[in-house]
Amino acid sequence: MKSLLKWSINITICILILLVMLSIYSMVQSRNNSGQVTSILGYKPMSVLSGSMSPLLEAGDMIIVKQINAEEIKINDVITYRISYDTLVTHRVVDIVSQDGKLYFKTKGDANNVEDSQLISQEQLIGRLSFNIPNGGHMISFLRSPQGFILLILLPIILLIGAELKNLKYRMTKDSKVVK
Repeated sequence: MKSLLKWSINITICILILLVMLSIYSMVQSRNNSGQVTSILGYKPMSVLSGSMSPLLEAGDMIIVKQINAEEIKINDVITYRISYDTLVTHRVVDIVSQDGKLYFKTKGDANNVEDSQLISQEQLIGRLSFNIPNGGHMISFLRSPQGFILLILLPIILLIGAELKNLKYRMTKDSKVVK
C-alpha cells in the first residue's frame, strides 16, 4: 500500500512538472510572438471571451484548437479564425463556398440570430475545435497573473525542492549511522 501511494505521488508530481513546463513554454511563446497563437504539438489552447457559442462554449471556458488544412473543414465544424491582428473568433461553419480556387467559410455563433456578415478565407483559419475544458480559461487567466504564477508555479517548485532536500538529508543521516 505504501509503494502504491509513493507511485501515485510520483506520477502526480511528474504530471505537475509537465504542466508547469508547458505553461511556462506557452507564456514565453505568447510573449515572444505577440499576435500569434501558441501551439503545442499542433494544438492551440485559448480562452473563450464571449457567449456567442453558448451552450456549447461559455465565456471562461478553455478551448483546444487543432491546426488543420482548410480542405478538412466540414459544415457544422466549429472553427477558430482571425478577424484582425489581435481578435480571434470561434464559430460554427454553416456553409463552405469555393471561389477562384479558394475556400471560404460562412460562420455563425450558436447563440447568435444571424450568420456572420463576412466570409472567412482559408488564410484566416487557425484551426478546428478539438475539445473544451469548462471554466479552464479562468484557470489560465489566473495562472498568467502574478498571484497565480506564484501560487501554481513557484510554490509547487519550492515545495518539491524542499521535499527533495529533506529526503536527501534523511538519506545522508541514515547512511552516516550505518557507517558508524
